[in-house]
Amino acid sequence: MKTIGIIGGIAWPSTLVYYRTIHEYFKKRTGSNGLHTPNLLISQTDFALIEKAQADGNWDEVGRLLAEQANRLKAAGADFFLLACNTVHTADTYIAAHVDLPILHIVDAAATKVLELGCTTVGLLGSRYTMTGTYFVGRLREKYGLEVLVAEGEHESNVHNALYQELARNIFLPETKAKFKAAIADLF
Repeated sequence: MKTIGIIGGIAWPSTLVYYRTIHEYFKKRTGSNGLHTPNLLISQTDFALIEKAQADGNWDEVGRLLAEQANRLKAAGADFFLLACNTVHTADTYIAAHVDLPILHIVDAAATKVLELGCTTVGLLGSRYTMTGTYFVGRLREKYGLEVLVAEGEHESNVHNALYQELARNIFLPETKAKFKAAIADLF
């Protein structure tokens, strides 16, 4: 069995979701009775450092911080790694150049599932960096031929702010949930 490396702590609540989802998937795929578990390694990074580098537009610093964690995972025995965050995939080129370990790229995984479902158009919510950058939207369009709809205007701001002000702190207020639903409805 391969050992999965997770770079978490980008916002710790997302790390929990990845951890739980991997275990649930493993149980379903293997028919495990709950006692057998996948081999997982988690390496944390300080989200405050990531957030500052993002706000400064210093994606090489984001990449440096994450490459450091990926190299720790490699030293600990990970066979590959993933980033428990959409936004930091912006630094994937930097990370790949500084880490000799395969990355399970979130865009490729998402696109594979979308295509399996027979969809050609997807809606994307995420941080401002995710929705306006090219690393996610561009890759979905160019590599997979998908049409990508993103939240705009007030919806973009609402989603971005919720990610950094609430979800990163494990808060999801009912009024924020309503804003997400409105953003999704307006995509179509």
